[in-house]
Amino acid sequence: MARLILACYRANIQTELEYRVDFAMRIVASLLGLVTTFGGLAVAFTYTRQIAGWTFPEALVLLAVYYLMVGIAEMFIAPGMRQVMGQVREGTFDFVLLKPVPPQLLATFRVVDFWRATDVLLGLALSIYTTTRLGLHVGLRSAIFFAMTLVAGALVIYALWLVLATLTFWFIRIENIEQIVWLGFEAGRYPVRIYPAWLQLSLRYIIPVAFIITTPAQALIGRLSAFGLTTALAVSICSVIASSAFFRFGLRYYTGASA
Repeated sequence: MARLILACYRANIQTELEYRVDFAMRIVASLLGLVTTFGGLAVAFTYTRQIAGWTFPEALVLLAVYYLMVGIAEMFIAPGMRQVMGQVREGTFDFVLLKPVPPQLLATFRVVDFWRATDVLLGLALSIYTTTRLGLHVGLRSAIFFAMTLVAGALVIYALWLVLATLTFWFIRIENIEQIVWLGFEAGRYPVRIYPAWLQLSLRYIIPVAFIITTPAQALIGRLSAFGLTTALAVSICSVIASSAFFRFGLRYYTGASA
């Protein structure tokens, strides 16, 4: 299975390398987004030392985690899920189901958007800059917690996308729902506590941005307890198990070209 997915990734990368100008444009777009958000934070912190309990360096850590998670989601998770949605609508998902491999893994991990690695690199660069130049001390414990919560956050993103893709078995188009999810995700660039109470609840429990972005940021700056880490890992595992069960349930309602 791993060899098959790697072969799919190689084919995707070879195709993407034919459009190198697109790579340059995406770098420019990512940098413009980073500069805009960075500038907004810098202006806000000229008037105060903290925003919702976050200092300027800590807010930059939050921004770095945002870019990391966006890059991971758009590079490894979203492309395959969008392809699943299209194939289910067109009735061509049979070509996945007929392969002698688990359909969920093949369907959701066979496509990679190589160029979104720019967001991952931006997030890593901003993390390194923030922790080394702005006086944030990161110990071994914080680094381990950070890595583990990043994995937990990525698993939650995967589970969320899998649920969206599964809804295609009943609904023709769910692009509008996807846009709402991404708008909620973009809210994670800033501390969740700056938003109204109703929006905070939405970002914690409906579109779990606080869990996906805020928790890894808290881990990196040393604010996350062992209990918080355990909770993060448990929630991520339960999310993947529940979304996988929902996907298998949705497969019963698929009517493809061979039906």
